[in-house]
Amino acid sequence: MNTTNEKSLVKEMAKHKNFFMVSNRIFEFDLKPKDFTVYCCLVRHCDNEDHSCFPSRKLIATECGIDKKTVDAAMKNLEDRGLVKKVHRKHSDGSKRSNLYYVTRLFE
Repeated sequence: MNTTNEKSLVKEMAKHKNFFMVSNRIFEFDLKPKDFTVYCCLVRHCDNEDHSCFPSRKLIATECGIDKKTVDAAMKNLEDRGLVKKVHRKHSDGSKRSNLYYVTRLFE
C-alpha cells in the first residue's frame, strides 16, 4: 500500500472511534510489553492531524492495567527511542496539567 492510500485509510478510520491502528514497524523497536501497551494507549488517544494527545498518567495507568510509576518508566523508554515527545504543561496559576504527548506515527 502506498503512502497516499495509507493516509486515505487513516482518515476514513478516524470516522470510526471503535478501533485504532498501530504500524507493524513498532516491532522493530524491541519494546517491553509495558512500553508497547503505553504506546498503544497513546495512539488510541491521538489526534489524527498532529498526532498529539493529553491523557493523564492516571488514565494511562488505568487503561493499561499498570501503576503510574510503571507509566513513567514506559514513557521514558518511549521517549528514549524517539517514539514519544512529552511536553509539560501548566495552568495559568502555575498548577500542573496533564502532559501533552506527540506520538511518532510509523505509517509515514
